[in-house]
Amino acid sequence: MKETVALENAQAQMRLPAAMADARAATYDLIQKRSMIVWGEHCSECAAPTCYTACSFYTPRPDGHCRRFAQGMETIDTGMACPLPLTRIGFRRWGKLEGRGPVRPLTKQEAAAEEQAAQPALGLGLAFLARQEARQRTAGHVAKGQGTNGEFDAFLIEGAARSAKSISFTLTFVPVDKTNTALFQSQFSLNADWTRVSIPVADIARTIDLAQDYLVQIEPIGEAEGLEVLFGLCDFVTWAQAATLPSAPNMPAAKAKVVVWDLDHTIWDGILLEDGPEGVIVKPGIREMIEALDARGILQSVASKNNYDEAVAALAHQGLLEFMLAPQISWGPKSAALSHIAETLNLGLDSFVFIDDQPFERGEVGEAHPSVTVLADTEAFTLLERTQFDVPVTAESRGRRALYAVEAARALAAESAAGDMDQFLRGCDLVLSIARLSPEDAERVYELSQRTNQLNIAATRYSRDDVAAMLAGSNRAEAWTLRCADRFGDYGLIGFTYGTPQTGHVRDFFMSCRVQRKRVEAAFFAWLAARYEAAGALKLTISYQKAARNGPALDLFLGLGFTLDSTDDSNGQLRRSLPSGFEGSDIVRVVHAADEPIPALNTEFV
Repeated sequence: MKETVALENAQAQMRLPAAMADARAATYDLIQKRSMIVWGEHCSECAAPTCYTACSFYTPRPDGHCRRFAQGMETIDTGMACPLPLTRIGFRRWGKLEGRGPVRPLTKQEAAAEEQAAQPALGLGLAFLARQEARQRTAGHVAKGQGTNGEFDAFLIEGAARSAKSISFTLTFVPVDKTNTALFQSQFSLNADWTRVSIPVADIARTIDLAQDYLVQIEPIGEAEGLEVLFGLCDFVTWAQAATLPSAPNMPAAKAKVVVWDLDHTIWDGILLEDGPEGVIVKPGIREMIEALDARGILQSVASKNNYDEAVAALAHQGLLEFMLAPQISWGPKSAALSHIAETLNLGLDSFVFIDDQPFERGEVGEAHPSVTVLADTEAFTLLERTQFDVPVTAESRGRRALYAVEAARALAAESAAGDMDQFLRGCDLVLSIARLSPEDAERVYELSQRTNQLNIAATRYSRDDVAAMLAGSNRAEAWTLRCADRFGDYGLIGFTYGTPQTGHVRDFFMSCRVQRKRVEAAFFAWLAARYEAAGALKLTISYQKAARNGPALDLFLGLGFTLDSTDDSNGQLRRSLPSGFEGSDIVRVVHAADEPIPALNTEFV
């Protein structure tokens, strides 16, 4: 719901593309309850009303307040029935959306009736009264101490960028009480397609008491002038069926794989250039947080504007250098530092979390990399409570940093090896060990399914019950785990597949990107194809489900000679006739536990 501006009736007509209209309608089915925050146009530099006479950007609205949106908040009539709001905003310099809480939940039917009652068709006077009454009903009747976080599941923002392919924003919750210094801030982006962003209420409630008066603000990152955006629902919501959420676009946050820390006033108190390597002191609780993240298998690095030698010396003096992979310490942009870290670790930026005490640095990284989660230094102590960090602690996770350190040594050796990459791989003594799924590996397979994005061909997310059912082995399907090692070290359990030899169909395959482009996939599918052919299969088929981040998996299988049968490139089956040879499969030695006969290949029985 938008605030009423006296003597103003901002409306427009617009026909939405079919896909966008369908996405808006789908939101109504996803939610059971919602709040009704009353949003208004505000200024990020506002000091009203004194700024009305002092600010050269002051442009009066009909009610005398400052106009920060080009045409106000325009209610859009699409000509289609949809009980959810749609508002067009053309931002001017310093423009931001602001609402107020606390709020209470309404059923989506009640909220639709409230929205209808406040429509300008009632006339400006009646609409004003209707909105004021609705605001009192939805906000004023929340008893202090009840807490919004117990009544809602998430804060939902949906919309579409109109003036650019993608526009980045900050979402901020701040107490009205200025003596309370609590702050929640998160960064998100709206794309040209209809975008839906969901933030768990539990994450917000860790720092903000949602039962007390607070402001909620949505503000563009960087220059706002000229940005045009369509906003749909921007409210707290209760989901209708939690089980449907994973299929909703942009809803689940990617599991965090990398935390990139700033140094001065973030990891330690003090300024390195002024205090020296031995003069800075690690903030209370930060060392313990770094160690806890390491135990969960969350990789960590540094992006700091400092002198490299001094920063490394300070990290070593504090006993923290060993935790930081590929640290980027220079005077360049921190967005470039994150790009280099992502390239070095071969991980997507959507799995990165960046922590810095400076709003400028957070804004620069957020604008350059909209998929990165950007947090203030004050939020560092909440990391383990966030859903992004809800990953199990296993033997594999505890050793993940060491694996990536070894991988850095491999990359350095590959860089120094001139010429044929396959020749270099032959000298690495790669060994792929294939074994049936065992109870000892069940937790790691669950973890791998939750963490693997790029090389997850069916976009699978197993529950622990799913893994237990595969262990029971009640049908003809086979579940195989993949381990890999080379002369540099052990990669650990890096892959999993589930399929039926007699039909030749692979329902699931996912693999860690640590062994990507090392011919491991070629060796495995050469082994699997021979096994399935011996069982009577005439072709090898693999289920494919398109997801936001599994494009590399499709590229991998197309590179292996599979073809995709799909009408819309979003799901279908990958196929390859049997028998099949896979280029480079002989580079990797395959070792298989000999619990039953298997076809002869470049295989040893152990």
